[in-house]
Amino acid sequence: MTVRTDWEVQVDQAIGEIAASVTTFGLYGSSHPRAIQSVQRLVSKLNSLLESEPEIAFVLLGEELFVQGRPFTRVSRHSPSLIRRFRRREIEHATFQFGITDGEIRSFLDDLARTDDSPMRSRSHIQVGRIDLSERELGGADDDAGGKERHKLATVRDRVTLIQECFTDFARTGSLPVGELVRVARALWKRLTEQPDPFGLFAPWEGDERWPAVNAHNVAVLAMSLAKLSGVAAAICQDLGMAGLVHDVGKLFLPAEVMAREAELTGDELELMLDHPRVGLAALLKSGQLPQLALVVTLEHHLNYNGTGYPRFGRPRRPHPAARLAAVADLFVVLFTARGGRGLLTREGTIGWLEEHKGSVLDPNWVGALRDLLDQDQPSPQPPG
Repeated sequence: MTVRTDWEVQVDQAIGEIAASVTTFGLYGSSHPRAIQSVQRLVSKLNSLLESEPEIAFVLLGEELFVQGRPFTRVSRHSPSLIRRFRRREIEHATFQFGITDGEIRSFLDDLARTDDSPMRSRSHIQVGRIDLSERELGGADDDAGGKERHKLATVRDRVTLIQECFTDFARTGSLPVGELVRVARALWKRLTEQPDPFGLFAPWEGDERWPAVNAHNVAVLAMSLAKLSGVAAAICQDLGMAGLVHDVGKLFLPAEVMAREAELTGDELELMLDHPRVGLAALLKSGQLPQLALVVTLEHHLNYNGTGYPRFGRPRRPHPAARLAAVADLFVVLFTARGGRGLLTREGTIGWLEEHKGSVLDPNWVGALRDLLDQDQPSPQPPG
């Protein structure tokens, strides 16, 4: 794919300048005239991009580099070099804000060129780091602020119906009602703080038509419960709830006949199914306002713990911790709600399958957390229905 727009040309040049500047810093040091010139060129290119927007974000998700939410791995020939640099320094996002100085860029490039284990630092106008599970302060507005909202989302069926309406709008228009899903996630979190047993909040199997919404609801419940049990901060738990709600939205854009024969697909139809995480991510990137963890989970929730799975990347890699959590939650929900709710699988069979696949398909730590959740002093869960 070739660069098309003027903006993409500028971004491609900035990506290339970052990669080339890091090489210059590594060869000559930050005080060499060539390094000083590279800093000046990069500041000029970034400031040109920042003339029309307050900040520009470079985000690495799996093997894909996104700039302002747009994929650049295939658009920019310089992307592979920058991806290698970011991965080597364990950077998943770098955001440049209007007002960056030569000094900030110089120290950023100096950090990026290092070969030791020293951490990357953020600056006043440059934020860098990882998309993390535990480094966010508790926050967020009170959920269900009005009595009408509290009533509207009071029951499982109300929440599933709202999720289904959101998915229907998304599939039809390409625009996701993010605010409505945020309300669902907050309502679920409130219920979990009042009723710690997540299985009491599970939606039952209601047939194929409502399955995407039921699955999303139950994965959100279980993901938040597992994170809460593990001591994750409340705000991150709610982000994981949002991730659970949207993790499988790529399937909303698949032909109905493909979804109807999901377990029997071969050839091109199978390729469509295997690509649905990328499709879902691309669709969500157009919506905005979603937590980054939701984007990570959407792309990686079918990657296995051992690095296999899909979507296919250039080399095997272990998925993000949030995606590993979502994978355990998703598989449990599929086996427990869909198959168990139809009488096709027992609770013991569900747990046995997860135990059998830990360490290969599933993260053993999250499988262990699920066992801890199941072993708490509460009634043994039964398939909802």
